Amino acid sequence: MKKNLLISAILAATACAAYAQTAPEEQKAAPAIKVEKIVTAASVENREPVGETSTFDSTTTQVYTWTKITSEQVPAAIKHVYYHNDKLVREITLSVNSSPYRVWSVKNVTPGNWKVDVTDEAGTVLASATFTVGGPAPEAAK
Repeated sequence: MKKNLLISAILAATACAAYAQTAPEEQKAAPAIKVEKIVTAASVENREPVGETSTFDSTTTQVYTWTKITSEQVPAAIKHVYYHNDKLVREITLSVNSSPYRVWSVKNVTPGNWKVDVTDEAGTVLASATFTVGGPAPEAAK
């Protein structure tokens, strides 16, 4: 009985020591980056999106993706990853120099369904936005 108790105590102590050694490594995870807001728009002026929408008419040639980011550690980087009809077409790396921070990218577009993923440096998707190009032009809708 004493032998089993001693073995159990040794195993428990070993498990605690192993946990204590791995816990700090887990705490060294990448700094948390959070997407506060993501929108697609016709343009960006004075660091703010203009003409926010998720449906663009067929005459649209460029779409802006605007993102407000907070980060526990700066500088940091994010990516805007663009997909057209489920096919990866472009990755744009953007610097985050303070927190909160507003960044945007612009993409030349063609008609179809689009998606933009915001990822951290490790490739983890933090947020997504979808938009469509190819709706009727405002004059043609009447």
